[in-house]
Amino acid sequence: MAELLWQKPGVTVDTGIQRFLAGDDVILDREFFLHDIRASRAHAQGLAKIGILGAVELAGIERELDKLASDFSAGSFVLDERFEDGHSAIEARLTERLGDAGRRIHTGRSRNDQILVATRLWLKERVQQVADLSRAIAEVALDRAKAEQDLPIPGYTHIQRAVVSSAGMWWAGWAEAFIDDAIRARDTLALIDCNPLGTAAGYGVNLALDRLHSTTALGFSRMQVSPIYAQLSRGKFELAALEALGSATLDLRRIAWDLSLFTSAEFGFVNLPSQYTTGSSIMPNKR
Repeated sequence: MAELLWQKPGVTVDTGIQRFLAGDDVILDREFFLHDIRASRAHAQGLAKIGILGAVELAGIERELDKLASDFSAGSFVLDERFEDGHSAIEARLTERLGDAGRRIHTGRSRNDQILVATRLWLKERVQQVADLSRAIAEVALDRAKAEQDLPIPGYTHIQRAVVSSAGMWWAGWAEAFIDDAIRARDTLALIDCNPLGTAAGYGVNLALDRLHSTTALGFSRMQVSPIYAQLSRGKFELAALEALGSATLDLRRIAWDLSLFTSAEFGFVNLPSQYTTGSSIMPNKR
């Protein structure tokens, strides 16, 4: 078992307690681990800028962080119950390889701002994917709307034919829907694109940390200024990201339902190639 970040000198923590503390944390932290390493690198650079780390020590930390990221990606380093969480694993690895220089990576930061910044980086990446995919779907839908603007199909209400419409009009509706989803994801990115690193446990630290450096190094557009608000934003930014994802997922569900109806024999508007269909084990006529 690795030494715990909060462990008191001369006190041995029961291994069962440590496994309990690790719980699902290490499993969840695998998703954030590379972002945690990236933020640790920026933090180490900031410590070097104020003289906490020397140039040689910084170079060693950057080298070991790069190696840890490589080992984790390759599967030769496993984040498991030996560590209380991903943050502990990073510090344990640096301390093992670099001694006191590695231990000093925790100077001026708390696991509170450490998980905030790792989560924030992960959220930015995922919300950007939602924005990109929504825009890509909108572009395809718009292309199909132009190509099929004169292709007549019934317009349905309550799954009953109601008016004469067109495939182009159907596609255009989805194009606009996913444009809105892309806009919503973009707006969410603007909200969450702020750097909490350096706020510690909610009251900052008595060190002249260069938070502008970490903000730039990590690709944030702005700094989350108030240490108290950094902690208060827990859950708030995650909820905003979930709402952006939920908006896009709602439209995906609806277009999938339309297409599933349109491919049925009763509608027959859409025909999928055989390699994309399944069948019945007893009724060969079914697709």
